[in-house]
Amino acid sequence: MADPIKVVQYGLGPIGIAAAKLVLEKKNLQLVGGIDIDPSKVGQDIGDVLRIQRKLGTLISDDAEGVLSQTRPDVVLHSTVSFLNRVEDQLQICCRAKASVVSSCEELFYPFRRDAVFSQRIDELAKKHGVTVMATGVNPGFSMDVLPLAMTSVCTRVEKVFATRIVDAAKRRLPLQKKIGAGLPPEEFRQLVSMGKLGHIGLVESLHAVADRLGLEFDEIKETIDPKVADAAVHTPYLKVKTGHVAGILHVAIGLNRGEEIVKLELQMYVGAERSVDSVRIVGEPPIELILAGGIFGDTATIARMVNAIPIVHGSQPGLFTAMDLPVPFCIK
Repeated sequence: MADPIKVVQYGLGPIGIAAAKLVLEKKNLQLVGGIDIDPSKVGQDIGDVLRIQRKLGTLISDDAEGVLSQTRPDVVLHSTVSFLNRVEDQLQICCRAKASVVSSCEELFYPFRRDAVFSQRIDELAKKHGVTVMATGVNPGFSMDVLPLAMTSVCTRVEKVFATRIVDAAKRRLPLQKKIGAGLPPEEFRQLVSMGKLGHIGLVESLHAVADRLGLEFDEIKETIDPKVADAAVHTPYLKVKTGHVAGILHVAIGLNRGEEIVKLELQMYVGAERSVDSVRIVGEPPIELILAGGIFGDTATIARMVNAIPIVHGSQPGLFTAMDLPVPFCIK
């Protein structure tokens, strides 16, 4: 029997904690360390932070290089922030420690269009140290990019792609509810959007990923982020939304060619949505439409995508890859 894959969890927020717990459930994975900068977590046994009713004998540290040097993991599960310019140092530390990376960083899912120079740096560093770097999740990482692309595998021709995701954010974690502006007055929501401090990250990455893989060309991209205003008060386990205040976001990214919509991705994420649903429509030969009633629960799906990708990334060639470049992961035991 092969040795278990040694895993360090880098970032122990809600997603990182859930991912680390899932690693503990997998028989061929071994959680060997945890990294976080939160002073309330540093120095605690990982088991205590995970609230699993047992200690694991390993303390959380804010010294990433020290943890990686001591534990020598095969793979780092990386769940810190969403932006390339804030994760590069973290990725470099992992690569230099000869640890492959599975990240939930949204901009890292398809970074080539946003920052080609960054992408080249990470790719070269990963190859130099013999490791693989990849980002995945559910959105981006599956519902609006990987799933539509997989559906086109039964098409002889594709002309257009449309994907819509409706999410009841009341069932999601507090940081996500805050990220979509739930509870804010509409004017404050718009101000924060204009400052780049509010909204969903990764929709444009998904747009480019779909278009590039299918050879669909745009001459214009439109992205809009509008508030979904509550017409009745909504209470979640974490906050209250008054009537007339923001329940969440309506985020749309569209790729156009001569004014015609070629790829359109629409995310409706707000507290109090009557139903969650994921849908994909392919215009081509043959035309295809898929509706996932009940939708894909984003938090669970994100950690599943990350953990299930560990064996694939561990066995891959060195370099910076996307979830479309590597084999499709499946649920591991």
